[in-house]
Amino acid sequence: YLVEHKEVELNIRDRWDSTPLYYACLCGHLEIAQYLLDNGARCEANTFDGERCRYGALNDTIRTLLKNYNVLTARTVKRNTYDEFLRKLYEQGLYSDVTFVVDERIFPLHRCVLAARSSFFHEAFEGRWHGKRNINLTKAKFNVDSFESVVRYLYTNCCEISLDNIDTVKALARSCRLPHLIDLIERKKHEIDQWQASKTASSNIYRLVLEPDEDDDSIRLDFRMLAEQAIPLELRQWIAGSEMPFIDQPHLDTFSDLIFIVDECYYFHVHQAFICTRTEYFSALIKNHFNEMLPNTKQQNDTKSTVMLKHIHKEHFIPLLYYIYSDECEISNDCVDDLLVIADELFLPGLKRLCGNTYSKLLSNETIISILRLARLFQLVKLENQCIRFISDNLEEVLQQDEFKKFVLEDAASVVDRQETDTVPIIDDLRFYLAEFSTVNRSDIDETLEKMKLLDDFLDNIGVNA
Repeated sequence: YLVEHKEVELNIRDRWDSTPLYYACLCGHLEIAQYLLDNGARCEANTFDGERCRYGALNDTIRTLLKNYNVLTARTVKRNTYDEFLRKLYEQGLYSDVTFVVDERIFPLHRCVLAARSSFFHEAFEGRWHGKRNINLTKAKFNVDSFESVVRYLYTNCCEISLDNIDTVKALARSCRLPHLIDLIERKKHEIDQWQASKTASSNIYRLVLEPDEDDDSIRLDFRMLAEQAIPLELRQWIAGSEMPFIDQPHLDTFSDLIFIVDECYYFHVHQAFICTRTEYFSALIKNHFNEMLPNTKQQNDTKSTVMLKHIHKEHFIPLLYYIYSDECEISNDCVDDLLVIADELFLPGLKRLCGNTYSKLLSNETIISILRLARLFQLVKLENQCIRFISDNLEEVLQQDEFKKFVLEDAASVVDRQETDTVPIIDDLRFYLAEFSTVNRSDIDETLEKMKLLDDFLDNIGVNA
């Protein structure tokens, strides 16, 4: 329920820096440990978390589970979709526009990502590396593993570092002007040193696994800036916390490689690495599957492809753009209906959930049934549960609505070969909520019984036996 319906982050830490997986191992809950691992709990071998879980495990069965578990194959795409996108963007190098060579290893990367995350790279791409597509770092003072760690951090806010390589990575991070990465390394190393000092037996930790702090939104803010730069000057918005609007910084649009024309007059300079990797719809569109490509014009850079978007208006495309780049966006009540349809067409379940969050704030006696229908139509489980809770809390008023009566009758008719004693889905959900979440004390039990009777009387009145 917590993981699949409430979407609680299962790698969350308490004040003792302990995760749910650690407690499951400590208490010997094998099935829970297996479930957490299958759904993305982190427990890599030879890391702080991995060794701590192994050391604290109640029995050998759980230690064997941890030892045999392959974290790389068990990460789920369903959850942490944005993190998965960033990881694939780095590892697969799709739509790369610059290649680095370090110790004969080739890194297909993206100028927009590196420049957005590091002022060093931004200045270098506009200066000494301007126009270069292949950059050979043969005389570098760092090794390939250090470069890989820093670049992975720039893409994902996460990385692994060998303990033997810490000083080299810190030096490279200092050159790339990444003070936050240096701080993360030092804090994680201090944690490991303290933990090792408290144990009598030797540990097998030889890697640091760096993850962002729970409140660290730096990568989303950096990529949100990329989205802001993609928007035409006349449409750019202020960013919360900025002293100046980006409208005063038109030169920041340096590394876009695609132009979308919206409403026939607004030119959005976007990046294929984000647009085409986040949704298959735009990837197919760019490949000319829908014959919407336009020839380049003198108004645009000759190296950029131009695409006319005919069915998405600017008021919907702007929040869509913010979501694609940063996994977050503000959705107004006026555009949520159209944006939900667009999110469904573009196969963006995360954007659909954000639309669901907007609808949840609009719940009232007047809107509850229409929003419940939307939640079911677009398979928004969390929103549907919120609707059930609202109806349960306002049962007497909702039962008087003709729309609710119609909804229940439709629900009853939807059950194939329904018998008189069969239940009705909406009634089932209401009874479940009332039984599970409203029986805390005696007064709640009395209230629940009254509401159960209201439901039974309502079903009798409309002629449904459930």
